[in-house]
Amino acid sequence: MFSFIRQFIKGLTKETDPDQIAGGIALGFVIGLIPKANLTAQLLIMLLMALRVNVPFAFLSIFFVSLINPLFDLISDPLGHYVLSIPSLNSFWTKIYNMPLVPWTDFNNTVLTGGLIIGIVLWTPVYLYSRKFAVVYNEKYKTKFLDSKAVKAFKKSWLLDWYFKES
Repeated sequence: MFSFIRQFIKGLTKETDPDQIAGGIALGFVIGLIPKANLTAQLLIMLLMALRVNVPFAFLSIFFVSLINPLFDLISDPLGHYVLSIPSLNSFWTKIYNMPLVPWTDFNNTVLTGGLIIGIVLWTPVYLYSRKFAVVYNEKYKTKFLDSKAVKAFKKSWLLDWYFKES
């Protein structure tokens, strides 16, 4: 638990290149838009871990987008239904559904398909706005975050010292 918190704080203060922060937020946005209990979400999370993006900002993005996701579902469900029910694509959907492992991606879920489409379409604007946010974060808030009472208290915690001496 403590190592996770320590790594989270470290991630908010190191590897804060604007492109890494923006990439993490944008990929987290896409993951936050889709249901999580399928192979598609797991593959996107593996991609998140494999890329050089800021993981704590990505997880914050996943968390906050997942909170407002019911609002996006009002758009993603009909969009996914429309795409999955295009008559000219029926044979394509059937063919890939019959491939090994592909059914576990849950692509035939209208919310997942619509969420992926929305995420792909909005990825660039989210990335660009997140990059602007990252520049402001690095200039104004990074040092304030490091100097905050909560971070200082966490760093001075006897419990934290004890945990790392015992492990």
